[in-house]
Amino acid sequence: MNLDSIFLGIVGLIFSVAAFFSMSMGIAGVLMAWALGTIAGMCFASVLAPKIGDICGNQVFFPLKYLKEPAEIISRIRGMVEREKYQAAIEATNEMLARNPFDPLLFLLLIEVYMDRLNDKKQAAELIEKYFLNRQENPKLKVSPENVELLMRYSDICLEQKHPEPAIALFQNELSRKEYSDPDRRTLTLRLEALMKVES
Repeated sequence: MNLDSIFLGIVGLIFSVAAFFSMSMGIAGVLMAWALGTIAGMCFASVLAPKIGDICGNQVFFPLKYLKEPAEIISRIRGMVEREKYQAAIEATNEMLARNPFDPLLFLLLIEVYMDRLNDKKQAAELIEKYFLNRQENPKLKVSPENVELLMRYSDICLEQKHPEPAIALFQNELSRKEYSDPDRRTLTLRLEALMKVES
């Protein structure tokens, strides 16, 4: 907490106490209490609102654990990929995965390197299988937007190899989860139907 927040908190507390004692002074006191309370509320809001906003915003747009792993690190890894320093990017991502072993974005970063840059579909498929196996062993893990991308990439690999069975089993297992949104569920269902047609 910085000095500005501490100062605002103290001012808010003083005005809150003053508002409380003003209420015993009749109608004028009530009006004074309302004014003092408003000022106190503004002070507290200035201190608390950014923190509450950060918590809510990070839960919706950016996983809270990334407060420990700043976005700049992920950007740096993407920069390594763009400069074709693939091994360095893989090592940096694996270091982060050692601390966040269930992180879907980190897995997706690795998959992108192996699939899109190194054309190593086998390694990419193994990583995707590992990710979803981790999820099955930890059912409390939430569904993330990256899940759909990982599933679609896995199905692409299986279709390319004309071996859709593992993808079918994985899709069926994931679709049994209730956390997927309706649009994501439709996307996965359509891909599952395509996989099953190839199988037959």
